[in-house]
Amino acid sequence: MPKGGGSTVWKAAMITVGFWVLVGSLWMQVGYMGGTLERIATQSMNIHVDFDSFWRSAEAMLEGHNIYDTGVSLVNLNPPIWTVLISPLGLLSALTAYRVFVLISLVVTVAYLAWTVEELRLRPGWAVVGVVMLLLSSPLLATLALGQVYPVLALGLVAAWVADRRDRMDVSGAALGLVVAFKPSLLPVLLWPLVRRRWRALIATLVAGAVATLVGVIILGLGATLDYIGVLREHSASAYWDNASLPSAAARLFTENPYAQNVATLPWMVPVGYAIGIFAIAFTAVRVRHGPEVGLWVLVAASLLASPIAWNNYLVLLGPGVLLLLARGYAASAFLLLALQSIPAQWPLLWNDKGTVAATLAMTLYLYILIAHWLALLAATREPGSAFRPTAEKPG
Repeated sequence: MPKGGGSTVWKAAMITVGFWVLVGSLWMQVGYMGGTLERIATQSMNIHVDFDSFWRSAEAMLEGHNIYDTGVSLVNLNPPIWTVLISPLGLLSALTAYRVFVLISLVVTVAYLAWTVEELRLRPGWAVVGVVMLLLSSPLLATLALGQVYPVLALGLVAAWVADRRDRMDVSGAALGLVVAFKPSLLPVLLWPLVRRRWRALIATLVAGAVATLVGVIILGLGATLDYIGVLREHSASAYWDNASLPSAAARLFTENPYAQNVATLPWMVPVGYAIGIFAIAFTAVRVRHGPEVGLWVLVAASLLASPIAWNNYLVLLGPGVLLLLARGYAASAFLLLALQSIPAQWPLLWNDKGTVAATLAMTLYLYILIAHWLALLAATREPGSAFRPTAEKPG
């Protein structure tokens, strides 16, 4: 999505599409915003299902029980170190712990967005538009309602990115290593320092990730880590409509599942989905050498495409990358991405009773949105690294 004058028509098209997507999203929000806010405010832990599984694991840890066998229907899919980190919340009641966690998540989100804006010296107008739209985005609101981990991961990514911009390789690598330790599905982001030959950062990443994992093993025992590996093996590509990855789309479209009317029954298409995702990661890694500043964010997007599970809420991780596009002249594509993130989580409710192939394709919207983020960020790798560097302040 180039910035040059020859792309005027393309820019106008993206702005037009983004405008109508935003209008449609706002129309849907009129009917659904109350429900979305109610999901955050409700006292039912059946709604805050992700946090409920985290909290039960924390409670089990404090009581000396198996943190992956807590009797919940939605098993905790995070590694033992995450349970260690949030273990103090296990001392509170479930609802109180959830409210504390939401408050922390909001503070963390505002902090990393403000940090990104300050680092980029984003114009005040664009800063307000970008930050407000991200704070009201469907992925973030759903993340808060479910009590998910993504704001913490996004903070770690921003810390790694800012430290890299300032040539603090040890700090950048340590932050990146912690992110991978908390969410192993983001392992491909290790290619960011690797392909750029940032050896100090790569070593710091590996050491930090290993130490964080070892802390989990020491505190919870090797058995908890083995249980976690077993849990991951039992969870393949979910065909659920909110899963935006390529393997999940293949499972939804080409295998028998209860969530969609299949285009065909072709089970071998799921491995094809993984193969395409791996190719996207490899292609992205090559491009990272040409656009290192945006490289971290495009690698995150590629990692999500190839992952077995990449809920639409994972777009929270790409919010700082969208602000980067705004700051560097890719306003049209950034506006389109922000508009796409405004589509409420209730979108599939318009289609899930149709039982048609067209409805199944419509319910795959979140994959298209993730691909749009990947392509927009990938296009920005055409910029030289110096174009994204912070400029020196004038004296006085």
